[in-house]
Amino acid sequence: MSKQLYFTLAIILLTSVAVFAQHGKIINKDFVVDTYNTVDFDLYGEMQFEQWEADYILVETTIKLWDTPKRLFTDFLNKGRYQNELKATDDKAVIRSVPIKRVKLGVEESVVSVIYYPASFVVHDSKMVRQQPVLSSKEEKE
Repeated sequence: MSKQLYFTLAIILLTSVAVFAQHGKIINKDFVVDTYNTVDFDLYGEMQFEQWEADYILVETTIKLWDTPKRLFTDFLNKGRYQNELKATDDKAVIRSVPIKRVKLGVEESVVSVIYYPASFVVHDSKMVRQQPVLSSKEEKE
């Protein structure tokens, strides 16, 4: 084959690799939990727990998407596919993935959330319980 054909094939190969490469991002979100005795987690993907000395929870979500165009990855980020929120009632809180329509992707996707939690909590499965419960103002008066 001629050099020009090899050159053309090389350019096509490099272009396709650049368009369909691995894309990744780390999203950090912190949650103040000083008034809650229990915190449940319902996060999309894999969860890992790490204790730290701060008095709040930090959820660090690492996203990787393979073999997809950059614009599609950016679109998923902009539409909130990987966002988290806190919902609370009384002394219980739930940190969960934002409820959006989660279309099954035809490409490989990795979502790993590392949850950094205060030393005042202990972890049981996907639930954290405060070691010494916070008293409400009514309980403090009694």
